[in-house]
Amino acid sequence: MKNVFLILIAGLFSFSASAQKKKSKAVVKLNVPEMVDASFKTQYATVEKNKWSKNYSGNYEATFTNAESLKQVAEYNASGRVVKTKTVFDVNALPANISTAVQAGYPEAKVTECTKYEIPGVSPYYKVKVTTTANKNKDLFISEEGAITE
Repeated sequence: MKNVFLILIAGLFSFSASAQKKKSKAVVKLNVPEMVDASFKTQYATVEKNKWSKNYSGNYEATFTNAESLKQVAEYNASGRVVKTKTVFDVNALPANISTAVQAGYPEAKVTECTKYEIPGVSPYYKVKVTTTANKNKDLFISEEGAITE
């Protein structure tokens, strides 16, 4: 009888614990420094909707759709200076120079992703992920001129 009583009490406690309301996670709006926001608005004046986040290195990232309807991420340091930008391309609408370079170097490969990186002081380049005929994934780094580096 004592065991039955203990089981009933344990069941009652577990039921009441699970019946409590779970706290919902509140979305905290990121406070973007004025210099960062001003730098972004100067560079991308026509962008209406952007989402700010903070990355692992403490830089601020604005994610938005650019004038060419491509997803773009602009990364800024705390003083408002651009660290890098990334533009994601649809694999069916690659820039002609990139498509030509992949076809020349890897005629049997299929492009699965393409992202353009622009870093101050570094020539812009494209990171292109391809799947070869042997079903191997490979990252190609392609300059704007079409030179491929693996």
